Amino acid sequence: MSDDLTPVDEAQPITPDPSALTAEIEALRRKNQELLSEKKRLAKAERTLAELPEGTDVKELLSFKQQTEQQRLEAEGNYREAREKLEAQFREREASLQARVDALEAEVKELRIIGPAVAALADAVHDPDEVVKLKLKPEQIDREPDGSLVVVDGYTRVPILDWAKTTLPQYRLKAPKPSGSGAPVGRSAGGDIPASVTNPFAPDSFNLT
Repeated sequence: MSDDLTPVDEAQPITPDPSALTAEIEALRRKNQELLSEKKRLAKAERTLAELPEGTDVKELLSFKQQTEQQRLEAEGNYREAREKLEAQFREREASLQARVDALEAEVKELRIIGPAVAALADAVHDPDEVVKLKLKPEQIDREPDGSLVVVDGYTRVPILDWAKTTLPQYRLKAPKPSGSGAPVGRSAGGDIPASVTNPFAPDSFNLT
């Protein structure tokens, strides 16, 4: 025998992959569970068929079951549709009521705050209504316990006339009415005759005797 024999490579042992084996086992378990469930379902169907009276048309029975199920689903669909319509109507009514409440609140604020604010500024500024609408927000105006109006700025509460004098531009403010020695001389009931001069046309100036 020749000594020049070709050496044969020894087979390397195959190392199994644990994760692959685990996945394969889980797949087999799931398949087995599916087969068991299918077997139970078939057994139940066989028992049901065995209990049916002789001569029962299975196809007709299945058709009736499918029709009943379809009617049930349609009834549920109509119920859901009716419920959705009721919910939509409720939301619409709620929105309408909220709009009405907002309108009433605005009306109350107009009567309680806006109108009196315009009246309070009438003698101090030109176009007080425009000033209140453009320069103030309704929530900035409030009443003190004594009924006077103030402008609220954070924690500061300023009387509305003081706010106008310190905040508005000069052209918005009315000139103060003169008083004291600078006031115009008053007139008597006789028209252009000064108050210090006796009206010769007054009834008590005539001597009728």
